[in-house]
Amino acid sequence: MSTLEEIKRNKVIAVIRAETPEKALEFGEGCIKGGLKLIEVTFSFPGAQTVIAELSKTEGILVGAGTVLDADMAAKALESGASFLVSPHTDQEIIDLATSKQVPTIQGALTSSEIVNAWKLGVDMVKVFPVSAVGGPSYIKAIKDPLPFAEIMTTGGVNYNNFLDYIRAGASAVGLSSAFLTEDKKIKFDTVVQNTKLIVQRLSTL
Repeated sequence: MSTLEEIKRNKVIAVIRAETPEKALEFGEGCIKGGLKLIEVTFSFPGAQTVIAELSKTEGILVGAGTVLDADMAAKALESGASFLVSPHTDQEIIDLATSKQVPTIQGALTSSEIVNAWKLGVDMVKVFPVSAVGGPSYIKAIKDPLPFAEIMTTGGVNYNNFLDYIRAGASAVGLSSAFLTEDKKIKFDTVVQNTKLIVQRLSTL
């Protein structure tokens, strides 16, 4: 099964942001122990490449790089073993590099024009962010009705209570982050494991 098909099959991506590589690893390892198969490590903290390389060693887990802003960052992500690339915008150079390496890209787009343009440029999936600010699940449904071919990932305001609503509305994947953390948004291994298990269980009800 291709990486893109695995993403569509497993649906929930843990989006890891942390202040240090150690906390990012704790976050990622907690998600893996809890049963999650998809992890996105954002390029928003020093040492992200090391975290991607380390987590990628786990068999059966797909680890991607997030907040990939240009082709140089994409190349570094791929060198560290990233299985997919996520960007907040649409970038032809990143798409071309990923395509040459047969790695799927998920890139930011919002309006119907932007989504169609991204699709024409060769993205594998469109990232709608921040989805909660533009109408939530109803927006995804409204986009999917005329553009059923568009594979959409939603992030930004997606949480434990509503992530199934986005999938039911037509999202191919959802990105969750704070849903795995403590109530005060701290990374704690046992809490990440417990919350991951709850999310995986809820996902299984689809």
